[in-house]
Amino acid sequence: MQNLRSLLLSSLSLATLAFGLSGCSTVSLDESGDKSAVYQFNEFRMVLNSTAPVAFAATQKAFRDYDLFETKSKLNTFDGELYARSRSDDKVFVSIAEMNSKQTLLRIRWSTTGDKKNSRALYDLIERNLR
Repeated sequence: MQNLRSLLLSSLSLATLAFGLSGCSTVSLDESGDKSAVYQFNEFRMVLNSTAPVAFAATQKAFRDYDLFETKSKLNTFDGELYARSRSDDKVFVSIAEMNSKQTLLRIRWSTTGDKKNSRALYDLIERNLR
């Protein structure tokens, strides 16, 4: 019985540590705090009020504006993926997926370890290109 309790406590401790290291945080996008994004598992996530093809084009323009070299892109009817490289050779991945006819989920991963600051700056450019 003692061994089972010890095993359960060890498992619970490991699970808590894993979730704690996942780095989940909320990123405020305006001063009032009404608009926010999620940064979780080294990935920036936000919903755009747009269709996938429009968000795809805005992302391509944001790549050029942010001085990223687009290496690969694929657009389907309701989703798309874009890959790029930064001047410091970081891999940048953007996934776009329509949730409904007016909203699209945008996911940005900057390098394998993630970069919240650059991901946020890229998101700001994408959002600006939608206007």
